[in-house]
Amino acid sequence: MFDQKTTDEVAVIGIGSAGTRIVSLLSRKPLFIDRYAYVSCDAEDFSPVDPKDAIHIQSPIDQKLTPSLVRGLALPYHGRIKEAVGGFKVVFVVAGLGGATGSGLAPMVASIAQECGATTVGVAVMPFEFEKRMKFYAGVSLRRLRAASRGVVVVDNETLMHSSPEESTLANLYDSANKAAVKALGSLLTKSTAASKSVGLNKLLGAVLRDGYSLLGVSSNGGVEKAEDALAGAVVSLGRIADAREASRAVVSLNADTNLSAQEVGLAVSRFGSLIDNQSVDVEYGVDCSGSSQLQVSVLASGFGATKYDDYDPLAKILRGRVMDDDMDTSLLWGLEALPSCG
Repeated sequence: MFDQKTTDEVAVIGIGSAGTRIVSLLSRKPLFIDRYAYVSCDAEDFSPVDPKDAIHIQSPIDQKLTPSLVRGLALPYHGRIKEAVGGFKVVFVVAGLGGATGSGLAPMVASIAQECGATTVGVAVMPFEFEKRMKFYAGVSLRRLRAASRGVVVVDNETLMHSSPEESTLANLYDSANKAAVKALGSLLTKSTAASKSVGLNKLLGAVLRDGYSLLGVSSNGGVEKAEDALAGAVVSLGRIADAREASRAVVSLNADTNLSAQEVGLAVSRFGSLIDNQSVDVEYGVDCSGSSQLQVSVLASGFGATKYDDYDPLAKILRGRVMDDDMDTSLLWGLEALPSCG
């Protein structure tokens, strides 16, 4: 059972396997988050989290899950989800899209949070390019998550993969991508300390709560020109998803050790506009000096109307503006006896 909170707090809820892993790792960092909660169909996802923070959607073991089936299975759990997100001013919904649970539940949970009066921000982790069978579900879910949220931050696994060694195993690849996402998101959500100047919730929301999508570009460098090179790498990663020149606002976050100089910070912040060929972009920044000598630059840029993900859902692209009923569909198992008790 979740305790009821006041309206001054921030909650993060992880959906599915990827969302739960990412949020559980974020919970170990000093962030301005007041509640962490988790929703999944797989009980194993909750092994690293406090059971009282977990909502386990019971699902059949002999049937392939789809997003619509997962939403149907989640119907009796709406009350518990409302308890998890109710009373919070801001709710971040974090999910990997492409699988049944994340794709099915992320838009639904975001919609519930909105109904509870929260400013809802979706954080969507998109599949690798080689995961082609997941693209359609991911594209449909991303569009629906955007409709159910005030803003959406997109994290692209494919761009994070470029920072992994070429010989990485698949398990190491997922682990590396999750850790890179956690480090980047953590740098944006961190509290101000003696070793950091946080971005702050107001600046973060100021960048995210805009039309279109917000994209997260990440790059690391430890060379002599690490500020310039890491920033350039982050811009390149944005360009793999959309036209970087469309950015209207950006937050540049730097994570390094205490040797990070003010000149390097200034260079990264001032050079962003010229690198994307858009000097009118509004840039905020944050610094976290609790890291290593390897500088990681995370760029959260917003205002993108078109992304590569538009091609993941070709039917919506063709019928844009002409779909009569685009509500989230829900399916149920045969026989009402398969439903969990609502009591």
